Amino acid sequence: MIENIGSRRELFLDDDLIHSTTARLMLQKPVKRDVCFRFDAPHEGNGNLFPVLIKDNDKYLLYYIAAHRNSEDGKVDYTTKENRDNYPLYACCIESQDGINWSRPSIGAVEVNGSTDNNIVLYKADLDNFVPFIDGNPDCPPDERFKAIEANRKVPFDYSMRRKLYRFKSADGYQWKPMSDEPLSVPGNFDSSNLAFWDAERQKYWAYVRNFHKISVDDTSDEANEDAVDDTGEGIRDIRWCESTDFQNWSEPELLDFEGGLDIPLYVSAVTPYYRAPHVFLGFPARYVERKQWSPAFDQMSDPEHRKNRMLHHPRYGLAITDCLLMSSRDGKRWRRSDDAYLTPGITSDHNWVYGDCFLTIGMQETKSDTVGEPNEISMYAFENNWKDQCLLRRYTIRQDGFMSLRADAVGHETLTKPFTFEGRQLTLNVSTSAVGGMKVELQDISGKTIPGYSLEECDEIFGDRLDYIVSWNGKYDVSPLVGQAIRMRFFMKDVDLYSFKFD
Repeated sequence: MIENIGSRRELFLDDDLIHSTTARLMLQKPVKRDVCFRFDAPHEGNGNLFPVLIKDNDKYLLYYIAAHRNSEDGKVDYTTKENRDNYPLYACCIESQDGINWSRPSIGAVEVNGSTDNNIVLYKADLDNFVPFIDGNPDCPPDERFKAIEANRKVPFDYSMRRKLYRFKSADGYQWKPMSDEPLSVPGNFDSSNLAFWDAERQKYWAYVRNFHKISVDDTSDEANEDAVDDTGEGIRDIRWCESTDFQNWSEPELLDFEGGLDIPLYVSAVTPYYRAPHVFLGFPARYVERKQWSPAFDQMSDPEHRKNRMLHHPRYGLAITDCLLMSSRDGKRWRRSDDAYLTPGITSDHNWVYGDCFLTIGMQETKSDTVGEPNEISMYAFENNWKDQCLLRRYTIRQDGFMSLRADAVGHETLTKPFTFEGRQLTLNVSTSAVGGMKVELQDISGKTIPGYSLEECDEIFGDRLDYIVSWNGKYDVSPLVGQAIRMRFFMKDVDLYSFKFD
């Protein structure tokens, strides 16, 4: 079947549109930027969780769970039954006009220590996680413009008690009300971020939720079984999808299909439709790695004494570390997942390489480049300084569409796409070359014959670094005579990163 891509943007995240190539798909890495906020309010702590980034008109909102994990020296666990009343969890929000400088709004929704002058949007004694989104459904009532999924936890905390999911609504993103007293009839564990969003392309809601499963292994040895079971005895952490047409009645959650990839523990999903190509979903799952015992490597990580103090409460508080992967999907169910880390804790400092590193925001937004004259970048955020004094908010940036590229080295490589039809008058590329590198594009018919006027030889040399490079052949840009015809593209590339293409 020949796909009609219309005028949508196509990213090189997978080989879905590639027939053959000698180039390679290459994972790109985000750039570490500034620490842009310090969570030092009395109700905040050193264990903030599950950041959610939303842009509401001209304002950026970042939601999170404010949490105290332990005392500054790590010796006192604040999450126990004895301490939880004094150190509750709150759903909070900070805001920004530029995505770089952040402040706490005074929301007035929840009273703490006799005052409502704080940025707390929700408090429940059994609160575990809270993930809002703006509902793009055209039939959404105004008082439900913001929606959220909230998961509770048994109080006092008990792994044997399953959590439940509840729906919340808000007109402004600050004042929240439950949509029902009854939980959703969705099975799962939910002890992580559980998110939902409206999919305008497919006209339905998606939810990505947290659960466990037993790992499938042929090896039935004790070692294999030990690797398959985590500290809860439940199995391996996983992510599942379900769908709904009304945000109330949901399908049975199903495991993400990684099409034969390794079965590894994934803690959060951070799934979102990519705003420049909403038919594609991107996810940034945290990869959970727990060593079985202390090793000399931990002695060379940040503050080993603090790590050992945390382990007095639970071994995984010192032995578990996390990083972040990139995954992408064209249908929300089958996913391509990077084997290499998308984001790592970075060079050792006094606060990293801990359980909770690299939990990227659910959602991404454009922000101005630090360099005057350059196009907007994409910003995402993660918490730092977990387990210590106060959490910090770190910003990361990446070029638009720049999650992966079709990479050709200086030797020179060719790529042939699968046949497709399109709509538009110009072919634009998001492309970066070296000074001596470059590329050319040829358009072929479905049989592989060069279309006159669009040959590789007639293509004007492409070099430079642009998000929207317009391809030309002998100075002519117009490709509209080919609209509706099945075509293929042939690329010749040398020292080039090609991120995406689009017929405008």
